[in-house]
Parts: sequence; structure tokens; C-alpha cells
Amino acid sequence: MVFGSNPVDDKLKEGDKRTPEGLFKIQDLYPHPTWSKFLWLDYPTRESWQKHFQAKIAGKIHWRDRIGGEIGIHGVPKGADSLINEQSNWTWGCISLKNKDVDELYRVVQQGTEVEILP
Repeated sequence: MVFGSNPVDDKLKEGDKRTPEGLFKIQDLYPHPTWSKFLWLDYPTRESWQKHFQAKIAGKIHWRDRIGGEIGIHGVPKGADSLINEQSNWTWGCISLKNKDVDELYRVVQQGTEVEILP
């Protein structure tokens, strides 16, 4: 699996290309025209909002910065398994797997399944 293209540290704002860390739940699952399947996580959570506001208070991000959303687990464009093989962190913050792997995961999880993303 690979992560956002800026894989160091926790996601603090929209556009930082980091993957959020913490405990999330799958809120929806659906086929995706480019990445095989999409398992949509419930980011931002209450904890995500707390980290976001703490970063604003500490001056790590600007007060106008938004928290973002639409984070999930998905595949790769058809024929692009090399992104995973080469461990190329290419997403805007999502977790990406080979399509065969995300297809397998899609069959065994459901809405509400917990997902923990660790640093």
C-alpha cells in the first residue's frame, strides 16, 4: 500500500497531501471508474477536527485553511500496479492498494468497519 504524496506526519489540512492518522470507520463503499473500488472513510472525525484547530492555534497552518475530506482506500489506474510495487506515495491523502487487493478488501468489509491508520 501507499499513502499521500507527503507521507510524513498526520493530515492537518486540505491539500497537504498527507494521510490522516487515527481510528476511522468506513462510511461507504462503491465502484470507482478510475481506481477500481473506493472505501470512503469518515474523515474528518472529532479527533481530526481537534488536531486541525490545534494546528491553527499553534501557527502550523493558516486560520483560513480547510480540513478537507473525501479520504478513503482505493486502487490504482488500470495497469498502474507499479505505483504500489515501487512504493510511490502518489495520492492526495488516500491509501492506495493494487486493484486486486482493494477488490478483495471490498468483499470482506462493510459500512462501519473500523480502520486504524498508524504513523
